[in-house]
Amino acid sequence: MADLTAGAPRGGETAGREAVAALHQRFARTDVALACLLFAILLVLPLLPGTQGWMASQATLVIVYVIAAQGVALLVGYTGLVTVGHGGFLAIGAYTAALLTKHYGVDMLVAIAAGGVMAMIIGTLLGLIFLRLAGPFMAIGTLGFAFFIGTVVNNVPLFEGREGISLLPTNTLFGQPVGDRGFYYVAVVMLALVTLFLYSLLRSSVGRALRALRDSEKAAESSGVNRWFYRTLAFAVSACITGVAGALSGLAIHFVSAEVYGDIWYSVDILVAVVVGGSSMMMGPFVGGLFVVMLPFFLEQLVDFASILKGVVLIIVLVFAPAGVCALIARPFQAARARRIAALGRAPEAPLEPAVAVNR
Repeated sequence: MADLTAGAPRGGETAGREAVAALHQRFARTDVALACLLFAILLVLPLLPGTQGWMASQATLVIVYVIAAQGVALLVGYTGLVTVGHGGFLAIGAYTAALLTKHYGVDMLVAIAAGGVMAMIIGTLLGLIFLRLAGPFMAIGTLGFAFFIGTVVNNVPLFEGREGISLLPTNTLFGQPVGDRGFYYVAVVMLALVTLFLYSLLRSSVGRALRALRDSEKAAESSGVNRWFYRTLAFAVSACITGVAGALSGLAIHFVSAEVYGDIWYSVDILVAVVVGGSSMMMGPFVGGLFVVMLPFFLEQLVDFASILKGVVLIIVLVFAPAGVCALIARPFQAARARRIAALGRAPEAPLEPAVAVNR
């Protein structure tokens, strides 16, 4: 007599796995719904009573930092690489967009796309060099790149030095002029597209390869993950996203100069936003970008104190919440979800169906 049920999963185990899978899907749908709610709030924000035009401009600046922080978080949180030079890519995007709009009068969408593409091309070339470095050596290399960009835009006549590229034409979208509120909506749409792209990328085979390289390079390479390809790809995508943020920044303030974009503190602020918010959480750049932009805004009369307070907050976060503020906030919710999944795993098994046997 041969038992055909040998080695087959029992009914209770199958039902338990299906219940856990269904719960994971429910959690995923909840996360997507919360993200959609956040962007719905961003879309309604300028229409609220008492909202003024300058508020839309300030919110656009926050969005610029959030997008830039998303680009850096891709490297720091999901690839394990440290960069202190992404302010250089921000400058590349800003100058590309400013030159195209001033000399060729291109549409703002074309200028934003060109800023991202130019930053991606340079990021790919630099990635082939910097990815030979590791740890603090890579951080120093990217810092040198930021200083190099600052020197170029300050001394090459095309970029007009510290006086900068001013008198930029009015931003146009499909030939129609765009004001502060309109530009804010363009920035929100770009933020949504970047967030959706990163969400899809990090849940694809590329995202799994990047996390594998972050956790253990040798184990990932022994499993067939091409370290050079995936890290160069991550560096290029990160540079592209930061370049898009730079293009948005330059077009938003209608002014690009070496005094602004040649400053190394842009790179530091973006890195602070990533570390404070959380480098491996999708919401981390949102919280970090809001912190970096709004802290000096509320302490406008105490600019130096705002810089000191940034450093103090950064130290506190590194000591008590090294994964970032968002990870600290999400911890009890993640624990509650884990308990629900564990409870399903410990649920009583369903009665076994009668065994099917065949007599020989």
